[in-house]
Amino acid sequence: MPATVTPPATVSATRRVASWLNHLGVSNHAFDDTVGLLNPLLTVHRLHAKVVAKQSETPSACSVTLQAGPAFTGLVPGQYVMISVVTNGVRHRRAYSPRSVDGRVDQFTITVQRQQGGKVSNHIHDQLKVGDVIEIEAAAGDFTLPTPCPADVLLIAGGSGITPCMSMLEHLRRERSNTRVTLIYFARSRQDRIFAQALDAMASQWSALRYVPVDSVANTAASLAGAQDTLTPELLNQHVPAWQSVAAYCCGPAPLMDAARDLWKAAGVSQRLKLEAFAPARPSGDPNARHLIHIVREGQAIDFEAPGNETLLVSGEKAGHAIKHGCRQGICHECTCRLNSGSIKDLVTGERIDGDGQPVRLCVSAALSDLQLESMG
Repeated sequence: MPATVTPPATVSATRRVASWLNHLGVSNHAFDDTVGLLNPLLTVHRLHAKVVAKQSETPSACSVTLQAGPAFTGLVPGQYVMISVVTNGVRHRRAYSPRSVDGRVDQFTITVQRQQGGKVSNHIHDQLKVGDVIEIEAAAGDFTLPTPCPADVLLIAGGSGITPCMSMLEHLRRERSNTRVTLIYFARSRQDRIFAQALDAMASQWSALRYVPVDSVANTAASLAGAQDTLTPELLNQHVPAWQSVAAYCCGPAPLMDAARDLWKAAGVSQRLKLEAFAPARPSGDPNARHLIHIVREGQAIDFEAPGNETLLVSGEKAGHAIKHGCRQGICHECTCRLNSGSIKDLVTGERIDGDGQPVRLCVSAALSDLQLESMG
């Protein structure tokens, strides 16, 4: 794995100074604001990065290369980084899967698919430019290759779900080029396939990579009528005969991940499959159902109604409540609450959870009954 490192001595020294000033009443935010006047990349509590390049990948996707400061300790391929942007005076945070630039610790690229109505994705496409500085957070997430790296790896991607897979591919080619890798990549068309040329070139130059591009909308959220290629045992058997025994990773729209989850479960090898969502979950429950939701956070209670076709986070926001959250994708866990009573559907696993104090994420949970929750954040 690359590149997560111990911060340099200058960062440790700066943090010690900040800690000393904190005892004198200077907050960490005030300290960073002061340091940021000299150079925003030198902040040590709220991290920042500068846009050093931006390019189009497809008609609806662009890549942004970011130069981070010395307090950023790098990333492991497949992890995500939280990006913050301010639109109309409001700060919004989203998780993106970056690729390190030539294995560097301090420079990485994110690829952003424009989402209809997406506050962050549209801001990045339309407003963000080279030279801008944005706030970032340390890399996190466990959608990563194990150590030691297995001899065979299967990657399944759909749409912009290719981004963490591309990070893994670039790392494996650079550091573990003898690893046998199969990539099955679903996209609407070649024009919509992010990294199409780079993947063609990689497959032609790296003999250990088997690249299977599939033009299909069957695994997208809004599939078209007619026969479409989808993820099936036949497709897997054709390209990866031993898929049931291979370390497998799937990132893409919910229909694709549901198909993968069902296939691996039916084969009795669910433990060999890792899943990563790249878009907010969309429940498919009864829109006419109304469940009473009660959440307690730091002694304060909020109450609202949630239909079966909305996540708890969305329902709470529509009711006018400011609920703590981050990625909206079930990745960062900032909206996690303890489910004390009632039942929810986990939109990532598809499982029903009956309340007995279990942690649940509001952004990927839909109510199946009235709920009593307690914030853990």
